[in-house]
Amino acid sequence: MKLSGILGNGRRTKLPIKYRRIVLLVLSGLAVILMSVELLNLQTPHGSQPVARKVDSVSAPATSDEKGSRPREAPAAPSRETAPSTAEPSNVTDSDIDYLVSRNLLIPLRGISASQVHDTFKESRSEGRQHDALDIKAPQGTPVLATTDGVVTKLFQSERGGITLYQLDPSGRYVYYYAHLMRYEDGIAEGKQLRRGDVIAYVGDTGNAGAGNYHLHFAISRISAPGKWSGGDPINPYPLLVKH
Repeated sequence: MKLSGILGNGRRTKLPIKYRRIVLLVLSGLAVILMSVELLNLQTPHGSQPVARKVDSVSAPATSDEKGSRPREAPAAPSRETAPSTAEPSNVTDSDIDYLVSRNLLIPLRGISASQVHDTFKESRSEGRQHDALDIKAPQGTPVLATTDGVVTKLFQSERGGITLYQLDPSGRYVYYYAHLMRYEDGIAEGKQLRRGDVIAYVGDTGNAGAGNYHLHFAISRISAPGKWSGGDPINPYPLLVKH
C-alpha cells in the first residue's frame, strides 16, 4: 500500500521512510487490538452476566456483647456443693485416740446403755455445720455424769448450747463438753475437781435444742492452744463410749 501525504498546496507527495514505518506500527497495533476484541465477543454470549462466585456458608459466630468484642463463653455448669469432710482432723493422731481409750470413758448419763447411744458426729446442722458431737436422748432431769476424772474449767451460758459445762482432762490436752443442761448439780463450780461418775448436771432442752427435745449434747475436743476451753479439734466420742 502506498502512503502519501498531502501538502498544503494540494500536490500529492510521498512520505519519508521513517514516517511510513511509524504509521505501519500504529496500524498494526490497532489491528491486533481489534482482533482481540472480536475474539472476546465470540467467546462471551451476548446478554450473559458474570457468574457470582459461590461462597461456602460459615457457621454463625459465638454471641458477643458488642461488635468486635470477645465471644461470650458459655456459662459454667454449677458446681455441686462440697459435703463436709467425714475424716477426722489430720492433727488428731492415733496417740490421741489411744490415750482416750485408756481413760475408759463413761457414758455420761445415768441409766443409759450403749444400745441407746447413736453416732451423730458427722450429721449436718444449720449453717452448713457438721455436728461434731453426740446427741444422747434421755428424759428431762436425767443425771449427767462426769465421763472421766478432771476439773470444771468453764460454766457457760451459750446461745446454741444453752446451759453448758466444760471439763478439762487430767492431761490438760482434752476438753469434754456437756450442753442443753436443765441445771447444774449443787456445788458445781469452776475449778471443782471431778471424779468419773460424779453427777454434774441434769438433762434439759436449753439453747437451740428445741422445746421438749430433751437430750445431752456431748463432745470431745483436743485443745488447740494452751488455756483455751472451747474450739479445738473435734474427736468422735462414739467409738470411745460404745466399745464393740
